[in-house]
Amino acid sequence: MNPNFLKHTAFLALLFISENIMAQDTMAVKNQNIINVTTSTINNVKILATKEDKEVVAQAISNLEFEFDKATIQPVSYKSLDGLADWLKARDFTLKVSGYADYIGDDSYNLQLSNERARAVKEYLVKQGADPKLIDPVGFGEKLPLASNENEDGRKMNRRVEFALY
Repeated sequence: MNPNFLKHTAFLALLFISENIMAQDTMAVKNQNIINVTTSTINNVKILATKEDKEVVAQAISNLEFEFDKATIQPVSYKSLDGLADWLKARDFTLKVSGYADYIGDDSYNLQLSNERARAVKEYLVKQGADPKLIDPVGFGEKLPLASNENEDGRKMNRRVEFALY
């Protein structure tokens, strides 16, 4: 856990989902980033992410995809991840990187693969100068799919990484 976390009096969470992901089952959202912002008030201090903050982090994940059975970041994602690394270096937030997989393969393999995806993002950001102590990678395997795993488009959406800041 980030040692500075206890010093903060407010909690900030941002969930950034790739533009390639369609919203749950029947509701599809195309060509836009979905950004859910949650704030809480502690000691009467309320913190919100700025529009710039949301744009930087949303841009970083907008092109981040994984091929079937791989945890390799594609070169098309480097520029936006570089921007995220620069942004993180200037702020005192911990970035939670949550990796996911589709349901092809057994549960333990998918959990391992999703952990590798989250760690790949952390490793890339650290190579760009982000503080490794402020990046928390975690894999969830095939849990929490965003789309049906019954077709390739749905499985592609479920091979993803999500970010949260706190």
